[in-house]
Amino acid sequence: MGLKVMSRINKLIPLLADILTYSLSSEFSEDHVHIMDVNYPLNKITQALDKKSIAAAHKNSFNVDEEIHGYSDHGVSNAIEYSEVAPKNTGGVFTKAFLDEYKIRAVQTGRTIEASDTKCTGLKAIFHSSGRIKFIVRKSIRGKNVYVAVGSYPEFSINNAREHAFKIIQELKASVETYGERFLTHSKITFNELVEQYVKCVLNTGVKRSANTDLSKIRKYLRPLLGDKKLAGMTEADVLSYLHDLDLKPATRNRHLALIKAVFTWAIRMGYTSRSPALYIKALPEVTSDRRAMDDSQLQRWMEVCECWRNGKPDHEALALLMFLALTGLRLGETRHLRLEDVDWSRKVITLRHTKNGKLRRVPVCDKAFVLLTEQRQHLGDEGWVFPGKGTDNPVSEPRRLQKRLCEAAGIPPFTIHEMRHTFATKLIESGADIHTVKDLLGHSTIKVTEIYLHSSPARYHEAVNRAMNSFPA
Repeated sequence: MGLKVMSRINKLIPLLADILTYSLSSEFSEDHVHIMDVNYPLNKITQALDKKSIAAAHKNSFNVDEEIHGYSDHGVSNAIEYSEVAPKNTGGVFTKAFLDEYKIRAVQTGRTIEASDTKCTGLKAIFHSSGRIKFIVRKSIRGKNVYVAVGSYPEFSINNAREHAFKIIQELKASVETYGERFLTHSKITFNELVEQYVKCVLNTGVKRSANTDLSKIRKYLRPLLGDKKLAGMTEADVLSYLHDLDLKPATRNRHLALIKAVFTWAIRMGYTSRSPALYIKALPEVTSDRRAMDDSQLQRWMEVCECWRNGKPDHEALALLMFLALTGLRLGETRHLRLEDVDWSRKVITLRHTKNGKLRRVPVCDKAFVLLTEQRQHLGDEGWVFPGKGTDNPVSEPRRLQKRLCEAAGIPPFTIHEMRHTFATKLIESGADIHTVKDLLGHSTIKVTEIYLHSSPARYHEAVNRAMNSFPA
């Protein structure tokens, strides 16, 4: 056994000599940079070890999962992974000249270089052989290195990188003080894993009114585009890039931003993280859409197409729903969730439970709307959804495509379902109803909101102008 050991030692002596020469060479004696090209010594060492020893060495010394928290760049991860066998970095003050110098050095040598900023302890610059420069924070927490991405240079200036690094370090310290080992475990999870917990603990409880809408955003956008991001490594740039890539209106993008902020607010409260990368992102300016209202002839043609397509069939729930919306001015969501038990058949009053503000609201309906309700009752019974979906226990789906087809068949512009609500409000005012009555019927909190819904027809303006001008002599 002793001879085998001596034989192995004799084989390693020349290799150790090579490594020593390598470490002391002038090429790699910089004072303030950590050059992470380890292929030469590492490969030579591993050649002299058996497979079992190699496996043990990697398990004990190069456990990337233990070391990397939130930093997924492959090149940098490799560099960090083997940093223990590379010369230690003594650091320097980051300046433009400093970064430019080591960017050139990384490109020329084909090696990844790590440099530390002595002005902000914990801030590192990673110089890739491709010329890319990335800022990261490396902080040792309870014996474990935590890596958090800051951003790329020059998109992030040196001063901005220092400011972000300082905040990150303070947040990491606070998280450890508050959550201890729990934080270290949570820092490894992905954004997708966090979202799954948010769905389970918040959205699936039925407390949040926008749960269905949020679930749709998560399924269609958040998970595919942000799900793989490490929670600890998510940056403001990641969120901004996500919002920029959405081919949606500014108002809709703002709803996505609000959802992301809500997720991180909950995550902070639950101890998954101590910071929100979306905290300082401001909502986009929203241009108020030019809502319209149908005039009398347009509404007439639209109703005629509805009656024709329905053709006395009581089971065409989507058409019945649209006609009811036009006759009541109710919101689509509160109408879809109307139940037969919510109708006071003697007083012609309905109780809305699925309202925007979460409060019950009782609304009288006109005779035409009540006839429609009676027809629904005759083929459905006394319980269940007034407008049920086919073959399900859910209400009918939102008939937005059907609305578009109805407008095309009527030969009128494509009025949206919500513009039917504007049409109803305008007809009330034109019929002599005061604005307070309109406010109550629409379920608005203030008169100011109601005023947005009032549109006078050109015919009414002509009538008013002619009435005023007729007083003058010809």
